[in-house]
Amino acid sequence: MKVYAFHCGGDQADLAINDPFDEHVGTKQYSPYFFYMVEHPRGRLLFDTGLHPQIRTDFAARMGGAAGAFPIEMREDGDVVGQLGQLGLRAGDVDAVVLSHLHFDHAGGLELVRHAPVYVQATELRTARNPPPYQADLYMPADFEHDLDWRLLDGDHDLFGDGTVRIVATPGHSPGHQSLVVTFAERAPLVLLGDAAYSLEKMRQRRLPAIVWSPDAMVESWERIERIERDTGAELRCTHEADYSGVPISPSAYWS
Repeated sequence: MKVYAFHCGGDQADLAINDPFDEHVGTKQYSPYFFYMVEHPRGRLLFDTGLHPQIRTDFAARMGGAAGAFPIEMREDGDVVGQLGQLGLRAGDVDAVVLSHLHFDHAGGLELVRHAPVYVQATELRTARNPPPYQADLYMPADFEHDLDWRLLDGDHDLFGDGTVRIVATPGHSPGHQSLVVTFAERAPLVLLGDAAYSLEKMRQRRLPAIVWSPDAMVESWERIERIERDTGAELRCTHEADYSGVPISPSAYWS
């Protein structure tokens, strides 16, 4: 089994996004945008779908009023089709999609893989369609209002029934946020956190980020993630961790 990390771009946002009380608030920090592919013997699974290609060509039109808050730099080949193409694959080679949540930087490529079943928490889809005002700019109906094969979940789910790829509910950043636990035969498990945390250091310190639906739910999710880490020795990876030097970036490297 292999896990590929696709680096589709990033943004230059204020440190306040990670921690409104950081002593260096007012300075900018590059935050990468990743999505991932799990290659399992029974199929290829995307964890998130990254940015929509229009982000690169017509950012303002795609983002509307939120464009000023997220100065995004998207790579020319940063969309689902471009990243899969570097591995000699097409969008049709994807067998399933798991979404950590439905914010624009995670669900933007959904329309490019409309053939595949999409696993999402039911409460996340409900929230995306009727978001609270403080997250309304992060949910783009153009990303997810397509004829999709939704597989709505209520909590954890074992995708292949063999314990190797498990969805675990990690609400807090959004009501239906979920993370992915990948268990290998000969190395420690890998936990793809999505946005359950932006920074492992801030998570350890219990310093909440600026974008959060429920502080209490987020802290509970952090405690759950750390239990998994203690019990299994898992490697934890945040989608937007500023220091991603240890990530084996596709197409030249992968976790296995």
